[in-house]
Amino acid sequence: MAGLPIAGVRRDGSRVSGGAAEDLRLGGFGEQLVNDIGLGRFFEAARLGRLFSTIAKAITIAATHNSPIAANTATPVCGFLNVSSNRAAVLLRAFCASVSGTPAGGQVILNVQAGQTTITAAATGSIFNHLLIGGASPQGSAMKPLNSVALAGWLATPNAVAELTLLAGASAAAVAGGSGALAAGEDLGGSIIIPPGGLCAMMAGSGAGTSWIVNAGLTWAEIDWPL
Repeated sequence: MAGLPIAGVRRDGSRVSGGAAEDLRLGGFGEQLVNDIGLGRFFEAARLGRLFSTIAKAITIAATHNSPIAANTATPVCGFLNVSSNRAAVLLRAFCASVSGTPAGGQVILNVQAGQTTITAAATGSIFNHLLIGGASPQGSAMKPLNSVALAGWLATPNAVAELTLLAGASAAAVAGGSGALAAGEDLGGSIIIPPGGLCAMMAGSGAGTSWIVNAGLTWAEIDWPL
């Protein structure tokens, strides 16, 4: 566009002011340096205060945790509701690990559903900003954590539940305490977007199992909506 400065390329790095034109960076072999090579793929989201996580620990799996969600008694192992009107959650990572007990098949499945503004369940659990200083913008998440709480007010309509990601699958074998068995981490890479009113719920198993206890977590970035 006419009148705008044109960036060049250079090999050194420097701090850039917001809104300023800046040179691209090249490595020693002529390769362009980008975030994955330099400060990591999640650095920019963390720097802007837009990276968040929630963790659920020592959750004893019951039949209400089973996938897919089928009633308002359903209980996410780990999850959240997007209660904003102007932000979307872009899922980046999901994790679940069995601590002890006998899994009911071992399946851990990410359920998502749009149009769930009717859910009235109280916020359960905490959401943490990855920028660990005051003054981050936005400071707080626009999501409501729903970790191991029944989805009071949930409706089967107007949108169907989508079982989008299988995080783990194993036979129903006993897990030795602290063994780390049935641990599954998934790099979702921004492949799932939870819009305003959307529900994200990690569900587990095809039954209650026997004293099946898990730890689980989700990480996401929050961006402006509409896209």
